[in-house]
Amino acid sequence: SIFDERVRLIGSRMIINLKLLALYRKYLPAETQGSACQIEIGQGSVVRHVLESYSIPVDESSVILINGHAATPEDILAEGDVLCAFPSMAGG
Repeated sequence: SIFDERVRLIGSRMIINLKLLALYRKYLPAETQGSACQIEIGQGSVVRHVLESYSIPVDESSVILINGHAATPEDILAEGDVLCAFPSMAGG
């Protein structure tokens, strides 16, 4: 059933790459070298939950990419994805 599949997925873990650029680098774990790190998350996790867990703004002030393509906070992440976030720049 769909419920059984959701329970199985929720119990599973996967590794993704979290890449934070510009001012968002300050949100990376302290031991991180450079602008990216590997993190373990639950299977079926969405972008919003990962970013919020690192106190990264999830609103129009952020640009969010998955594997180099524009993403939304509700997109579901997959094993090996590269989740990248950085502040949007105001034009002038």
